[in-house]
Amino acid sequence: MQRRYIIIGFALIMLAETACQKHLLDKAPLTQYSDANVWQDSSLITRFVDEIYGGIISPYDFAGSYGMESSLTDETQIDFTFFTVSQVNQGQYTAASNVFDAFWSSNPNVYSTSTGVYQNVRNCNLFLAHLDGMPLSDATKQQLTGEVKFLRAYNYQFLYSFFGRFPIIDTVLGIGNNGLYAPRSSDDSCINFILQDYNAAAAVLPVQYSDPGDLGRATKGAALGMQVRLLLNQKRYADAAAAAQAVMGLGAYSLFSDYEGMFYPENDDNSEVIFNKEYAGDQSYQVSIVDLYENSSFFTGFGATPEDAPTQNLVDQYLMTDGLPYNQSPLYDSTHPYAHRDPRFAASILYDGSTWMGNTMDMSSGSFYNPVDAPTLTGYMMRKFLNPNYIFYGNNTNYGNCIILRLAEIYLDYAECELQLGNPEEARKYVNMLRERPSVNMPDIPSGQMTWDAYVRERTVELAFEGERFEDIRRWGMGPQLIGAAIYGMTIQQVGNQRVYQRALVTQRYFDPKVYWFPIPLAELTKYPAGQVLEQNPGW
Repeated sequence: MQRRYIIIGFALIMLAETACQKHLLDKAPLTQYSDANVWQDSSLITRFVDEIYGGIISPYDFAGSYGMESSLTDETQIDFTFFTVSQVNQGQYTAASNVFDAFWSSNPNVYSTSTGVYQNVRNCNLFLAHLDGMPLSDATKQQLTGEVKFLRAYNYQFLYSFFGRFPIIDTVLGIGNNGLYAPRSSDDSCINFILQDYNAAAAVLPVQYSDPGDLGRATKGAALGMQVRLLLNQKRYADAAAAAQAVMGLGAYSLFSDYEGMFYPENDDNSEVIFNKEYAGDQSYQVSIVDLYENSSFFTGFGATPEDAPTQNLVDQYLMTDGLPYNQSPLYDSTHPYAHRDPRFAASILYDGSTWMGNTMDMSSGSFYNPVDAPTLTGYMMRKFLNPNYIFYGNNTNYGNCIILRLAEIYLDYAECELQLGNPEEARKYVNMLRERPSVNMPDIPSGQMTWDAYVRERTVELAFEGERFEDIRRWGMGPQLIGAAIYGMTIQQVGNQRVYQRALVTQRYFDPKVYWFPIPLAELTKYPAGQVLEQNPGW
């Protein structure tokens, strides 16, 4: 019988060593294994699963190739027209543009080791196909199976969030197999398949791991929590609320006291994190480049930065510390527009006069921090996610994990469900928990005042830039207002001894209802032979 091989590149193997177990860095790199070697060696089997973790696409993996997901919405403005998101903002794309094509089957970011959804799904299916013959204890088989089903569900959910319905592949396919050209399944079939995998994972995965080396692996809470997100986006409010209660009922998570510090590398895997993508040192080749692309060129030393600039639209959503909007609060001073804001503002956004890496940021056009050849178009830069101790010139090994799901999102998801189900006081309880975080300490929403607008504002500022807003907007039906928005920034001038701040229009975004779902890339459509069709999304 012809011998078959699984080829695992150097970068992917080094990735696998750190995807969930950073203490594996000292193991020698591996390059090639036969099927027999992989599936008959318990350590290689575990590392194969680790590779799937490393292959998932996180919000950080958008940096440097597309622009952050936040720039698909009114949260940030892409600063350079050659990034994919700029095409989307202006409506200058079709199926032939192959927007996000790499999410399907290839590497979506040349700087990361994430892989396309169907490559990850194939690896999940490979594991499950070889499960019976693996030399593992029943308990280990059960746990790894739960992890792999979680990962398959996560990948399909990611693909669904951009393109909607997808071909369900749950077996290992080879050349000549008709399943390679499967049609897109129905919405119900796709959602049910994802939920089935999450339920199977939740039934066997632990609430927590006792070995610190297992930090980053999927847990029962991660499987339940991703269900909450999926069910909410399907507007299945009662089901999503029940799943949220199940997550909270585990008693495994608590709000981290420091909102800003929650995203720092020294606080990786903190008490609020339900699921994240682990990043490690340079030697793993699994690195995050968000610090390189979102900092000022003053720090990075190259011109394509900062990539994504927070908008004035977003800044306006941060309340004053008295709990009122800036245009209603006596605390607001137009000559000091950033004083007395919700602390989450300064924790998330670099603004004129803020301090970063020991520097006072001058955001006026032409300054060292905002040069004309590498500007922020809005007068703001991202702070959230960035590491204040990042080493730009040298061997940086201090990469923060990307938080994909945290308890605050579960609280907000639950609050939205309760609002939709007619229980505003229950929703208010969970929104106020976020405001009461010690580092935030914003006034509670009073009884009887938990409005829909108050909820939307709270979700906007708490989850800013974290990659969920596009789905939020689609769920709320607010595309014309928030995707096709007029985007504003702030111009800053020095007039005598005083700074003068002026709100300014940056661009007018494009919206058509068809953009709620991205077109199936032409590169995928043309893979199908005559007589078999991968159906396009409506309007494309």
